[in-house]
Amino acid sequence: MKKAVLSLVFAASLASAFSVLPTLGYSASSGFIFGGYLLFPFTDTTGQFSINTYYGTAGVIKFQPGMVKRFDNGLLVSTLDYRKVIEKEFFGWGNATDPDSFALMDFEKANLVVDFTIPAGDRVFFTGGLDARHSTVFNREESVLWGRLPGDVYSSTWTAGLSGRIDYVVPAPLNGDILFSTGGFFQSGDVFYSGVTGKVRGTVRPWAGGEIALGARAHRQFNIADTPVPFTSGIGQNENFRGYNDYRFTGSVWTLYQLEVRNDLVTLGDVEAGKSLTVGVTAFAEAGEAAEEFEELSINGLHTDYGCGLNIKLNPSAQMRIDAAWSKEGMLVQSAFGLSF
Repeated sequence: MKKAVLSLVFAASLASAFSVLPTLGYSASSGFIFGGYLLFPFTDTTGQFSINTYYGTAGVIKFQPGMVKRFDNGLLVSTLDYRKVIEKEFFGWGNATDPDSFALMDFEKANLVVDFTIPAGDRVFFTGGLDARHSTVFNREESVLWGRLPGDVYSSTWTAGLSGRIDYVVPAPLNGDILFSTGGFFQSGDVFYSGVTGKVRGTVRPWAGGEIALGARAHRQFNIADTPVPFTSGIGQNENFRGYNDYRFTGSVWTLYQLEVRNDLVTLGDVEAGKSLTVGVTAFAEAGEAAEEFEELSINGLHTDYGCGLNIKLNPSAQMRIDAAWSKEGMLVQSAFGLSF
């Protein structure tokens, strides 16, 4: 699950009733998924606890408790994301790897993030916090593909560090807004590595219940040689590049461009009271690329996909997406929580 935009997190802190959204779906990276997303609001309506957990038949266990707490001067968000993955596919290193050539590995990883967001007026938001990580690859299939990876950090690895982000939101025509965001992290401990990400996304809402969003992201990972394999840098379904498997294309840098049109179909319940169920549809197109350096990126290296999906929204902080995407490698299905980008 990817983090939703800041406005969505603020809305989450105002949830007024216990909510449950069953996780019943399918994802190419996880198989058939069985689980649930639970929300436990604070009695003073200033925050909530949540649990997002599921089992995937492809050999994935996810457990992600979280907390959101609103204060007079900002917002505290804390999450622990634990995953155990059996027989995860690794396609090698680079932007031109073969989808039919891969090695398998089993791994565990955990990521604890504690962030505090401070608004500076209505348009600028500063976020900073702690980020602790652990990972281990406890089974790895013999393959020449592993020799192509710049690093070889497979053993149990602990790191911790700081992370930060600046978000700037400006209004746009047609009841829209434009988000500019830049942030980064560094990890130190058994190894040292870091990364920087920039993002821009524009959204307009030209009709009731509908919106059009266009976004672009770019990431630069530093010290790839010391990056643990489960935290390697790359794009695929792990970054909501929905037509490709997790980490299908890997590199020290990557870019991703996305266009999405969303429309609500039916809403049941009381929206103002936060007790409603909304079902909508989505159409999207995406393009992405990975490389060793930004100057190596080119239009000829872009991979593309397109697709459609179903959105199920229980309240502003519990949204489930089921997307089907088509690429030159076939069709894949993804189930996830939160906005797509």
